[in-house]
Amino acid sequence: MPKAKMLVRDYIDQLKQTKKGKPSQIKEALDIYADLWDKVVENGTVSEDDEVSEALSKIDRAGGLYEAAGEVSP
Repeated sequence: MPKAKMLVRDYIDQLKQTKKGKPSQIKEALDIYADLWDKVVENGTVSEDDEVSEALSKIDRAGGLYEAAGEVSP
């Protein structure tokens, strides 16, 4: 049976749920990562209705997650 495709909104929700019960540094890292995903949705680089694989392609074409989110690269 083929694996169901995950939408961006579900992926972001899953990231936020994953941090529960994790050490503080892991929670902080997941918060930062989820925030970057929220920003790429907010600025229209990807849509919440995009499949994650499609969103990753769009993010890659935009120069990576930091660039797509409008953040300065680390």
